[in-house]
Amino acid sequence: MGQLARMNATTGKFNEVLATVEKLPVADQATLVEVVNKRIAAARRQEMVREISEARAEHRRGKTKRGSAADVMRELRGK
Repeated sequence: MGQLARMNATTGKFNEVLATVEKLPVADQATLVEVVNKRIAAARRQEMVREISEARAEHRRGKTKRGSAADVMRELRGK
């Protein structure tokens, strides 16, 4: 399946979900939004935990450097 077909399939599913949600009473829609927001927050926390673990592992392997924000900017600019 090509990228455009995947996007169309995703858009179609998204629109189906929205149509289903719109059929719910407003109070249930609000509850759904709260649940989804909490799940998103939990997923972001898990992602941060994974990234922090990876950063700590890199630090233990000596793959990190110390420096100031100015040092980082100089390195990013290639100076």
